[in-house]
Amino acid sequence: MKRGSYHQQDPDKSTKRTVAIIGAGVSGLTAIKACVEEGLQPVCFERRETIGGVWNVYEDVVPDFVQSRMFSNVLMNTSKEMCCFSDFPMPKEYPVFLLCRDAIKYYEAYAEHFKLKQYIKFKTSVTSVDKASNYETTGQWTVSYQDLENQDSIHCETFDAVMVCNGLTSKQSWPSFPGQNDFQGKFVHSGDYFDNKPFEGQTVVVVGSSFSAGDIAGEVSRTAKQTYLSTKQGIWILPRLIDGHAPWDIKLTARLPNYRYSLKSLQEMVGKNLLSMFDYEKYSVMPQRPFLGMSTMINDLVPQRMISGTLKAIPLISHFTENDIHMVDGSILQNVDTVIFATGFKATCPFIHDEEIYPSENINQNKLLYKQVFPVNANHPSMAIIGHVYVQGPVAPTCELESRLAARVFAGNKSLPSKPDMMKDIQQNNDRLAAQWGQADNRELTFIHQNILAEALGVAPNITAMFFTDPKLAWRCLNGPCVPAQFRLRGPHSNYKEARKTIMAVNENMLYPTRHQQPTTTDKTDQDLSKNLEFVSLKTN
Repeated sequence: MKRGSYHQQDPDKSTKRTVAIIGAGVSGLTAIKACVEEGLQPVCFERRETIGGVWNVYEDVVPDFVQSRMFSNVLMNTSKEMCCFSDFPMPKEYPVFLLCRDAIKYYEAYAEHFKLKQYIKFKTSVTSVDKASNYETTGQWTVSYQDLENQDSIHCETFDAVMVCNGLTSKQSWPSFPGQNDFQGKFVHSGDYFDNKPFEGQTVVVVGSSFSAGDIAGEVSRTAKQTYLSTKQGIWILPRLIDGHAPWDIKLTARLPNYRYSLKSLQEMVGKNLLSMFDYEKYSVMPQRPFLGMSTMINDLVPQRMISGTLKAIPLISHFTENDIHMVDGSILQNVDTVIFATGFKATCPFIHDEEIYPSENINQNKLLYKQVFPVNANHPSMAIIGHVYVQGPVAPTCELESRLAARVFAGNKSLPSKPDMMKDIQQNNDRLAAQWGQADNRELTFIHQNILAEALGVAPNITAMFFTDPKLAWRCLNGPCVPAQFRLRGPHSNYKEARKTIMAVNENMLYPTRHQQPTTTDKTDQDLSKNLEFVSLKTN
């Protein structure tokens, strides 16, 4: 086994602080760009031969390291105006909710526009990230990696900082039930699901209550003999369009209702509205916790398939026998062919072996990450974990804010608090999450997490001051959706003119692809945006 020498940098780059970025998916792309903005020298390691991470579609041959692939016709759960990057709006011609092919095209365009691929080593796998010999004084890391086209070659390079961007789908999470090994049917994880063709004519049970469970159950029920959905606490079903008017994330992320009502009040009001839209009790999926207090299915097909009888809800599984499944209520499903576990993934960093820096068990990870990004036990502000929060909402702009904050710290333009202060902040955050979700884990509402990061970074919009200088924009930022461009209005690397242009065009761009003939008059965005309050405020009467 050959060990490579320290990477020799170009002379004009020798004075720049170097940053190793692991992964060139959505979070990795934002990390590269953030580092370049801050004058850092990034080197990104990517196992695939292309960018995009989980958004790549593998129809036939799937690489061994891929633990999750997109469904053949997956539809994004978040709208294009909310899931775009802050300084790279999506083309108005794109559909309101993107298909996978649209998403990967957008990420390719982003990488091309900002010339990010020049910093990526493709077909390269990181095997370990260890403290350098001089870590105590420099905070540097030694990264060992392997060229996948030359399996015998192991290289080592030393970097000033590391950004871990390997995503949340690197390890499948499989449940364990009594008798599972005796079951003669087939087990499939949602990460391996591609389309519904293999399940034609079968009796299928889908286990789970989040996005993928709803998508798979609805799709499989089109071809299977009978499909069942097994949940632990029922489900909340949130349609992509609220009241048939606007995307859910356009409606529910306006700052004004979030300022006006407490989170508990919003949970009660929106939950009451959702309960009126579908008879959860009749179809045996009554949620056991408040809305936004448990996983939510953003889905339009599940209610339709339940009404048709092709999809039925069943309780949590108790145990398996050779051909049957027993539920906790004593009922039995006989002659089941396939069980699909839509039970999520474990956030892992297999190349980090120091448990104090990043624990292998998910339950401990959020206890040691300041702002869900910086490992407090690293003792130097030279490592960041990007995109390891299970956000309930758009992922890309959230990763972007995490990357911008990390790069700012690495460049010495932002200081982190003392370790005791960071631990205090972590505890307060975990207490808040425990009150919301019933336990302290790394799930978070995108709107909340983004604004916490924006405040730390100094890019949260000052709406009060804006009312004196640009009242129309201030009203949009307050009453309209919290689109990513709001975080480019002020602070480092801001562009007020372009950000304002993006914010003011949100409603028109959202509706553009739905029209056969485009209007020639100016849009009524102010009137339309005011309806964002209706979904919650009308329920207070």
